[in-house]
Amino acid sequence: MSEPVVRESPVSLSVPATGIRAGEIVLRFPGLDDVDRILPAFTDPEVREAGNLPAFDRDGLAASIEELPLLAESGRLLALAAVDAQSGEVVGGGMLHHLDSERQIVEIGYFVLPHARRRGFATTIARALAEHAFTLGIQRVAAYVNVGNTASERVAERAGFTREGIVRSMPKPDGQRVDKTLFSLLPGE
Repeated sequence: MSEPVVRESPVSLSVPATGIRAGEIVLRFPGLDDVDRILPAFTDPEVREAGNLPAFDRDGLAASIEELPLLAESGRLLALAAVDAQSGEVVGGGMLHHLDSERQIVEIGYFVLPHARRRGFATTIARALAEHAFTLGIQRVAAYVNVGNTASERVAERAGFTREGIVRSMPKPDGQRVDKTLFSLLPGE
């Protein structure tokens, strides 16, 4: 029996201070001045449901933004705002979460605010986050999409992810459970 492979430095979630540039957008940590621009994603039931986002009011969102660097450091969540590189307008967001550094796997999430849809931002966000994860040492990026969310399924496919099948009874932030379609992306795909 062979010895298990032990990584000298575990995978961790981080982002350059300048953010991640991808085409027309920059993915960066949101600041308190972004709260009102991001808030619709957490208060609009349609966006929140599609993105599996928790329900935050303004104060809750502001408090969570202050915790983001520690959550990233712990490997639980790297949540980034997606902003138009020219105007600075927030167009959506993306996150890496549920890092399994031992197996080098992370999950991805993304959302686009209604005013910025149908411009390719979701695909750009998903692909940029996955590529960034690979630079951190990740070997598998998984995307779990609510069954029936065909728009998000198309985003994952356009970003190069492979549909693997249905995973039953996955948890949502509100404690309910839902079936999800699993997609994955590996380095070099």
